[in-house]
Amino acid sequence: MQVTAELLEKAISFALEKHKGVKRKGDGRPYILHPLSVLHTLTAIKKSKNAFLLATVCVLHDCVEDCDVTIQEIAELFGYNVAAMVEELTSDKAEIKKIGKTAYLINKMLHMSSYALCIKLVDRLDNIKDMGSMDAAFKEKQINSTTEILEALAVGRKLTKTHKLIMAMIAKEMGKYSKK
Repeated sequence: MQVTAELLEKAISFALEKHKGVKRKGDGRPYILHPLSVLHTLTAIKKSKNAFLLATVCVLHDCVEDCDVTIQEIAELFGYNVAAMVEELTSDKAEIKKIGKTAYLINKMLHMSSYALCIKLVDRLDNIKDMGSMDAAFKEKQINSTTEILEALAVGRKLTKTHKLIMAMIAKEMGKYSKK
């Protein structure tokens, strides 16, 4: 299935419906703003011949993890390329419980595709940007976890210019919290 502007529009409608009534932690904004923010940031940074694929995955990246949606459903509606990347970005809650979220994310991010890593990093950037209304303990935990992830990526895998740019953006955003 070719990923087109029409399929992206369908993905936006699908994600809007699946996230209906869900609010972001902290500020309580509608959850759909998060995947749309990830889409906006990634498309501003990453120019690609696969722009519609990446944009569609951005919009759907949390649907399996947070909504009553399966990878099979994503594959049927949006194609196997989209589903494969959404699957890469979907966390395994049982594995997180077993080894811890930071260790899980480090291992996952060290081994995911370059495109999926771009989306995951922008996802992390957006989460860091949204920490303003969170309590100090949450912020500290997120910053420590993110720092550990970025350090592991810097030494543990080949990074593109885009990966490095997003990582620098994350570090800059985290710096806003460490000064307070």
